[in-house]
Amino acid sequence: MRICGVELSGNDAVVCLLTVENELFNLPDCRVRRVTCQNPDKANDLKYFQKTFKQLMTDYQIDTVVIKERMKKGKFAGGANGFKLEATLQLMDDINVVLMSSSDQKVHLKHYPLPITFAETGLKKFQETAFMAAF
Repeated sequence: MRICGVELSGNDAVVCLLTVENELFNLPDCRVRRVTCQNPDKANDLKYFQKTFKQLMTDYQIDTVVIKERMKKGKFAGGANGFKLEATLQLMDDINVVLMSSSDQKVHLKHYPLPITFAETGLKKFQETAFMAAF
């Protein structure tokens, strides 16, 4: 199974690829660490962002995209642009997109703890949330 974890931050979708085979995971190299939407207020830019992201998922044969869900209200609420990008990704055809809340992530990590520390993965620090969503 090939999974792409995504954290939406500003106008960027930070990505981390993860493959799972025989209960072992691997972090394949990816040509990009983030996909950027130049201006989420323009429909053409959102379409280009969606097309670029979908092509990346097709190239790496990704089965499922897991997006780290953000709160809609409160102190840690996400911005409007992030929600536009989230909706754009959810509306992609032929790709399974799942939102994962923080509480779901905590439950999952409790049952399946990380076998290594994040520092040992070789990923950049800004990819940690995307990695945790994919794992």
